[in-house]
Amino acid sequence: MAKNLSSMLKKEYPDNIDSEIISEVEYLDTGIPTMNYVLSGRPLTGGIPLSGKMVCMYGPEGCGKTSYVNHLIAIAQKKDYDIVYIDSECSVTRPRLKQFGVNIDELNYIVPDNMEQVFDIIERVCRYKIKENDDRHLIIIWDSIAQTATSDEMNRTAFDKEIGSQSAVLTRGLRRIKPYVHRCKTTGLVFINQARENQDRFGDLYKMPGGKALMHSCDIILRVNKLKPNETEQGIKISTPSKNRLFNPFQSTVVQFNYALGFTKENIVKSFCEFIKEIGILGQSGAWCFLQTDVNKMMSEGMSEDEAKKEVKKFYLKDFTTRLLEEPDYYEQMLRDSEEYVNKNISMVSKIMLDNEINIESELKKLSEVENEFSDEDDTLEKDEKVTKKVKSK
Repeated sequence: MAKNLSSMLKKEYPDNIDSEIISEVEYLDTGIPTMNYVLSGRPLTGGIPLSGKMVCMYGPEGCGKTSYVNHLIAIAQKKDYDIVYIDSECSVTRPRLKQFGVNIDELNYIVPDNMEQVFDIIERVCRYKIKENDDRHLIIIWDSIAQTATSDEMNRTAFDKEIGSQSAVLTRGLRRIKPYVHRCKTTGLVFINQARENQDRFGDLYKMPGGKALMHSCDIILRVNKLKPNETEQGIKISTPSKNRLFNPFQSTVVQFNYALGFTKENIVKSFCEFIKEIGILGQSGAWCFLQTDVNKMMSEGMSEDEAKKEVKKFYLKDFTTRLLEEPDYYEQMLRDSEEYVNKNISMVSKIMLDNEINIESELKKLSEVENEFSDEDDTLEKDEKVTKKVKSK
């Protein structure tokens, strides 16, 4: 029976039944180990997922979404990736792209007329890759969803109201492109979206416009926030506040971003040092630092933990940072050690790196307050009903 069923399906649906289940997701290294960890749980070999996966990035204005994407484009081009940049916001400029190291001549830059055309472009690109059996890596970037008007909006006057136009087009479009994107094993989609303030009394601070279909279709939802901006730089916080199909959600990290220089090597290494310090690889004893991995090796040889911490090689954090910057081989080795440590202690590390922006206790308190309000309203309604009954009886 099973053989007959299988042969029938192969005969009726030859193109569909040959689709392979993804065994291992391929990643584009972002060049920032802590961001690789948040996205995939792999500081060294992780990053932006390819293999037909979708990532949606949202955040308030001026938080660094487009700058982060420009950084990704420059890295992808160095690895000879094809890039399709669909720009609805028309915010990028040639000097800014060159500042990040983007080769504009090799960039497929498109300004769409409407949202329907965006989905048509994505579908045509994916169908072309499937037809030509093109195995070159490709990243499609859409900047941004909220800024892209639908054809209905474009064909109506400014006085006509449109309710749910974007969400309806997004729902249809995402259903259309999903099978084609899945078949392109070397393709990844990065959507940029704006943020809206959450009007609810509990939950996240921001919401994404565009409806629920976007939340269901994307594999990773990234939120980008800015922290402590000054004249020269600001902190960029990357977190997964709701969904990550490839790793544990609710993880976060912060990297300093220089307005003129972008993500500098110094700031990337500084963020990595903070990361390994938080998860326990880099220990501290007064002003001195030491590697917990060295302590573990000495303990495996028969030493006690106190003796190992006394005998282990110590150094200043400044000297350790300088060595990471000046010795690429040592930096690579530390990345390998950190990834191995994360894999062995994934439960502990994911708890340490939890996004603490949303306080669970305060959210539960807010929920209880809302419930109390509803119960108070019920009591007042019952009193009003009793009063009205008495008035009517009189």
